[in-house]
Amino acid sequence: MTRRCLVFSVVTLVCLGGCSSSRNDSGGAGPDGSDTLREVGGLVSAHTGEQKRGPQKIADLARYEAGYPLGFEAVKSGNVVVVWGARMTIEEGGGASGSADVVAYEKKVPSEGGLVLLQNGTVKQMTADEFKSTPKAK
Repeated sequence: MTRRCLVFSVVTLVCLGGCSSSRNDSGGAGPDGSDTLREVGGLVSAHTGEQKRGPQKIADLARYEAGYPLGFEAVKSGNVVVVWGARMTIEEGGGASGSADVVAYEKKVPSEGGLVLLQNGTVKQMTADEFKSTPKAK
């Protein structure tokens, strides 16, 4: 009986090991840059909603770190740059509204291009030239 249980357990583990969902193209390695920027948007949006103005420094975002740890760490480490003073303009219910001005971006964007967070909550891929010509939020 013990041998049967062992064989059954091994077969079950092998079968379960092959059953997985692969939503992430990065091989399941975790969140990607757009997830990080969405969290930064959550930080800025939370501050904007509570204070009725955009954050001026990282300390303004610290109180929301528990809800957006990935975004907070990215800003703290310098991997994501925030346009300080910028406000998010996301409608009630999460719909995008307002302008498409830049609120935050991956630090490599000005030189290499990459992902940017727009004031209306959209995350968009931009070239360095597109970034240079896109207005920054105020």
